[in-house]
Amino acid sequence: MAANKIQRGSSGCFPEEMIREILLRLPPRHLLRCRTICKAWRRLATDDAIILDHHARQPAQPLLTVYPFIAPHINCLEAVDLSTNKRRMVARFVERAPRPFSNDDAAANITYNIYGAVVVHASCDGLLLLSFHETFFVCNPATRQGALLPLFRDGHRQIAGFYRHAASAEYRVLYHQLRYNRVEGLRRKYYVLTLGSQQARNIELRTSSTAVGDGLEKGLAVSSKWPPVFLHGSLHWPPQQSQEGNILVFDTAAESFRWIAPPPTAVIQDENNDTRLFEMEGTLAMFCWEQDVRISDLWFLEDYEEANWVCKHRVELPVKLVYEPLPFYPAIPYQEGDMLVPEGSDTVLHYDKAGKLQGSFDCFVMGVRITPHMLKESLVLHEFLHTQQNGGAGEWFSEVEFADGLPVTELPF
Repeated sequence: MAANKIQRGSSGCFPEEMIREILLRLPPRHLLRCRTICKAWRRLATDDAIILDHHARQPAQPLLTVYPFIAPHINCLEAVDLSTNKRRMVARFVERAPRPFSNDDAAANITYNIYGAVVVHASCDGLLLLSFHETFFVCNPATRQGALLPLFRDGHRQIAGFYRHAASAEYRVLYHQLRYNRVEGLRRKYYVLTLGSQQARNIELRTSSTAVGDGLEKGLAVSSKWPPVFLHGSLHWPPQQSQEGNILVFDTAAESFRWIAPPPTAVIQDENNDTRLFEMEGTLAMFCWEQDVRISDLWFLEDYEEANWVCKHRVELPVKLVYEPLPFYPAIPYQEGDMLVPEGSDTVLHYDKAGKLQGSFDCFVMGVRITPHMLKESLVLHEFLHTQQNGGAGEWFSEVEFADGLPVTELPF
């Protein structure tokens, strides 16, 4: 009889291992609430190992920027649960001192709010690198932490990547900027900014060839539109004109650049083509969509050292992809091969890597922008970020309000 009884311990009527499994399966906001149950639950819910394991189990959710016309001075950041195709609010941004708005520039103001007011530049370990009206900051929506990046306020820098440096565990931003001096003239410089630091480092361009250096002088596509993939300690960018159609690789440990060859059918991204890199099945993968073409091959880099690409899937979408003149992306692939594709003006379709429809969600596309970034929530606290209290805007940036992941329909504007 005694053997059938649940052993009581410091965690109450459940074994600690059972409580651990419960906590790991909770959404982040519910895990936070469990810290108030009792001291034993708080100890487990704040354990570093459990928090890291919890982050690893979180789904990666595509991010949308939303401009609701019924609230002209508010922009929103939303996430899409690919298992249910439901949208949820992540944060909203409020203009505390709205800009003058007249009939003459009404269209320009609306266009800017839809496509430029809120920009997602990068995502890494639950941290988002965002800008709102050209004020740049890093935040963690799950912990309501954030900090401004004052070095970016002059607007002349282009963010190229955001990553965690393995040896130091620091989070770093890679960006480039055109600088002028009398000796060199107008030259493009590359910098690394460590979060928590007020001073960026100008890195020496160590490259594998002169051609790589010449390509870097021309610049890189901005991470907000074509984010690099972080894999094997390096950032990888999709083929660009400045890189002669090659994949640029930045070794974050050595801080050196090199090229690897793309798949044989890869096209350079431009106004008619959209080439995407992402991680799938533990390796680098690539989609290439061409205008007016509904079929695309999905390539995998099976041998990283030898740059051996293998085509494993051919995807055919039953919808026509629209590129110009609409300023939103026609098809965005994510990890595991899921794709979001706008259809018409009020629906976004969700396809898998085989081109099979998985569902859809309604939205007014001209007020919604699908980004190529995903949020994988984390409750890890960072010393270089400030904490925002519940129920209002934080001192570090008064324009941002976190939404605790509530469904969009439950959040009035």
